[in-house]
Amino acid sequence: MKVKLSTGFRKILSAPLVLIFSLLLSCAPASNEKDSEEASQVASVPCFGSGDIIVSNSASDVVLVLNSEGSYKNIAFNVFNNSETVIGITLSAAGELLVAVDGADRIVAIEPTACGARTFAADANLTGTLRGIAQVSNGDVLVVETNNVERFNSAGLRLTTGGWPRALQTAGTGIAPTSTGGFVHCSTGTDAVRTYDNGGNQIHTAMSGIAGTTDVMDCLALSNGHIAAVFSGTTDTVRIYSSDLGSILGSYSDINFLSSPGGMAQRANGNLLIVDRLLHYIVEVTNTGTFVNMIGDGVLNTPEHILVVP
Repeated sequence: MKVKLSTGFRKILSAPLVLIFSLLLSCAPASNEKDSEEASQVASVPCFGSGDIIVSNSASDVVLVLNSEGSYKNIAFNVFNNSETVIGITLSAAGELLVAVDGADRIVAIEPTACGARTFAADANLTGTLRGIAQVSNGDVLVVETNNVERFNSAGLRLTTGGWPRALQTAGTGIAPTSTGGFVHCSTGTDAVRTYDNGGNQIHTAMSGIAGTTDVMDCLALSNGHIAAVFSGTTDTVRIYSSDLGSILGSYSDINFLSSPGGMAQRANGNLLIVDRLLHYIVEVTNTGTFVNMIGDGVLNTPEHILVVP
């Protein structure tokens, strides 16, 4: 028996194969095309780049990436574990983001292209409270642990010679490298900012002398060689010192805008960014202490430390 084909069906059978394949592909679910497109877009967007602002959010246990204006971009790292908290952050010479994770007491490295995370350092002797983290000029990584400063080499091995770890001051928080190869470290217990050489030998000290302050939440060696420190208490103050901590060069204090300061970073233009742990935003001031702006409002959740990607 001969089957008679309709005119329309005969036209389809006689069409070029490429057209037939095109017709078949057009019937594929649209969601697959959308998913592929979104995956391609995600893969092409770097985790973080120059000018981005990176903040550790302790209440949500994530490290956030904001653009230079303070708008949300993406999550660089999430511990997904209620027993762990992200605290200190720094950028290594290799371009990786180093995160001090308290609870499991480890240091995680995050590469900038796709937010890939790996363990940089983990040691059974890390049993205290991790806070600030910094990489000094010789490549070693320093991390604040309760009353000590721990030192790791660039391969993530804990150093125990030469007096390390060092009991530098009580209940430390922030730490940052200096241009001379040493570092500056600040204390929440003694209201003091101190500078050290690369061997951990103390050089200079400055006490706040500000009524009502009890803690130094963070400290930073600025691009011009000056030292900035954030004091917290009933009188919250950002203070800029000379490199020897002997002179006060600038100051900012206004509890209406900065009521519970935490970490601090510096922009390429010299301005300082200070997180407010209670008001959940970032205050921007000049490197002489003049108020500029507030950014990141509505994005942050108990921000701890902050950095700006060069």
